[in-house]
Amino acid sequence: AEAIGQLVSSLFHSGLAAINISQIVSSLNDALVKRLVALASAKLGAAPTPFAWIVFGSEGRLEQTLLTDQDNALAYAEESDSARTYFAALATQVVGGLIQAGFPHCAGGFMATQWCKPLAAWQELFSRWIRLPKPEALLDAAIFFDFRTVAGNLSLESLDEIVAAAKSEKLFLSQMARGAMDFYPPLGLFNRLRSDDGKIDFKKGGLAPIVGLARVAALAAGSRERSTLERLNVATQSGVLLSREDATALGEIFPFLFQLRLQNQLQQLADKSAIDNSVKLATLSRLTRRHLKDAFVTIKRIQDGVRVAWQLDQLA
Repeated sequence: AEAIGQLVSSLFHSGLAAINISQIVSSLNDALVKRLVALASAKLGAAPTPFAWIVFGSEGRLEQTLLTDQDNALAYAEESDSARTYFAALATQVVGGLIQAGFPHCAGGFMATQWCKPLAAWQELFSRWIRLPKPEALLDAAIFFDFRTVAGNLSLESLDEIVAAAKSEKLFLSQMARGAMDFYPPLGLFNRLRSDDGKIDFKKGGLAPIVGLARVAALAAGSRERSTLERLNVATQSGVLLSREDATALGEIFPFLFQLRLQNQLQQLADKSAIDNSVKLATLSRLTRRHLKDAFVTIKRIQDGVRVAWQLDQLA
């Protein structure tokens, strides 16, 4: 983790865009996971059945930077006593290795030590989340539907097909769209920037709303793109949920916010202070604050438009 921090700093100050740096970081983390899985497999012996080590969240979207915890799970082909024992041990060793490397536990418990299931169970789980979109199911779907395989040779095409078929489930999509409204830009009276003790949380106030809207737009189009920008590209073509203009606007705002957040995190790293998603407004230039306000106003306008068009306030 420390070495990656140094690499990110070097790449950023050499002029590479934050969104491109995040793809490099995610690739390095993939390599780490593959190595840990290989080491664990060498120690435990051959797996009793094919498996897939899954990542999701920001790593699933290839959008990891400095502030990250573990978001992973395990799927294996066939259920048996030996499979349960083997993969529980594999999960424990790999998760433990990630902790040693500097990647802390997921506060929400979304790790392979707790999410280790046969493929049939994952298929049932994905189908149930779509069929019965209750609040907890929607939260899980928003997290897990960003999944991609990092290690193992078990095909998860059946899960991709379930997720792609969600485009015909209007109630599920509507509830997911409403979930994308749980985070909103920090704007006050007359659209003034609203801070908390002089700080703005860029993740809750800007990045999370865009990630949520892009995810629903991709699901509504039946696309299995993972990254936020690729999902917004899909939205510009499909016109579902977001207009071409709105999807393009979000596609311009996302890298801007991503860049400012990473810049702030690198300063926190240099100052040896806690790394978080909050940026002090006082550290931003007047021009940057103006662009930031315009970005937040645009996000809020698009959220309000989706809320009205999809009648989200009328959902039970």
